[in-house]
Amino acid sequence: MWFQIHQNYSFTITTMTMNKLYLLLLCLLPNILVMSQNNTSSTYSRFGVGIIESKADVTSAGMGHTGIALGSTGFLNNLNAASYSALDSARFIFNLQGNMSFADYKTNTDSQTNFDANIGAISIGFRAGKNWGMGFSLSPYSSIGYKINGDKYILGTTDKYPVQYSGEGGISQLSWHNGLQLFKGFSLGLSASYMWGSTDIIETSFYPSIIGETTYNERNIHVSSLFFEYGFQWHQRVGNNTLMLGATANFSTELDTYYKQRIYNNATSDLWSDEENVDNSFIPTAYKAGLAFQNSKGFTLATDFAYNKWTESELAITNGETRDTYGGSLGLQYAPTRRHRSYLKNMHYRLGAFYQQEYLTIQGQDIDSQGLTAGITLPMRDGSKINIAYEYKLTGTNKAGLVEETFNTIRIGLTFNENWFQKSKFK
Repeated sequence: MWFQIHQNYSFTITTMTMNKLYLLLLCLLPNILVMSQNNTSSTYSRFGVGIIESKADVTSAGMGHTGIALGSTGFLNNLNAASYSALDSARFIFNLQGNMSFADYKTNTDSQTNFDANIGAISIGFRAGKNWGMGFSLSPYSSIGYKINGDKYILGTTDKYPVQYSGEGGISQLSWHNGLQLFKGFSLGLSASYMWGSTDIIETSFYPSIIGETTYNERNIHVSSLFFEYGFQWHQRVGNNTLMLGATANFSTELDTYYKQRIYNNATSDLWSDEENVDNSFIPTAYKAGLAFQNSKGFTLATDFAYNKWTESELAITNGETRDTYGGSLGLQYAPTRRHRSYLKNMHYRLGAFYQQEYLTIQGQDIDSQGLTAGITLPMRDGSKINIAYEYKLTGTNKAGLVEETFNTIRIGLTFNENWFQKSKFK
């Protein structure tokens, strides 16, 4: 396929590239559909807006989710939009990633295992101008998915009836990323996002022995808003090495909230229903900073720090409250700077660790997360890559009747890194 433009230049799109584009477009539709399905089974997802998801690419996830200071060189770094200014002017980058997680849940008396799998995110990036990199991404901001069985007392008696609480949903984020290099080594970034989603909660009461039916209390909370995040990166050569510094910030953002509730029985007839606008909640102010050092032999050491002011979110937490949170991560990567004959020597290797305070305090117990990560990159001949990351994560506590959660998660990312437009010689 040929395109003729002015000044006697000609450009060609390879057949292989077009095939990859078609494959990506086929993946896009099911990804949008799956994005709204459960991405977690954590019991803590029933509180607030659910479990906050990392925006890290699989590459960064293998380094403990670090990357605030790293440029988008060979991958798309959505942790900081300023990184997009580092995109290669001759390449389009497509990224599709998914994850699968094996979870163990333990209380003082019980334990349970679960398996979750989903498409995590899709993104595209390219150079839009001489010093301007641009991209788009679709990813979850938060996820909700739980099912809890319990009992309730019949009013005025000591008898009980079984109740099941279930919920699903979360907040999705469609983002437009922009990175502009103001001068050599210094870039500014802006991510503009549309956020939307819902929390679908059903309380199912089983008492056929009392009134001969099962009753459902369904509550739906819908939210939407525009969201902006700002960032910068500064890279400085120090001999044959590079020192990198980055930071991002977003300000408190109000979520427009709409509430709907209905109570119905086995016959699906409505016993009661209501719809109304309710008090809005907020995405909190957040500040994040990162520092990285890369030497001439291909080793990169990176660390990130984050602060989120969740006390301004005005979220109603059952049996608990929100708190301001701090978190940190550390990552190490080895990526060879020259090609070797051995395939193993051309692979990239990563290790990382992280600690994150969650925004929940439940029954007087702070909910924290910590974990270890590892990752590899499998290069392909055409410049594309398969990225794989493993994460071990421990969350929560079994004190005060709560749940300690252990996750073993595998993330897989497919990065199509293609020379879409190839300049031929003058004719």
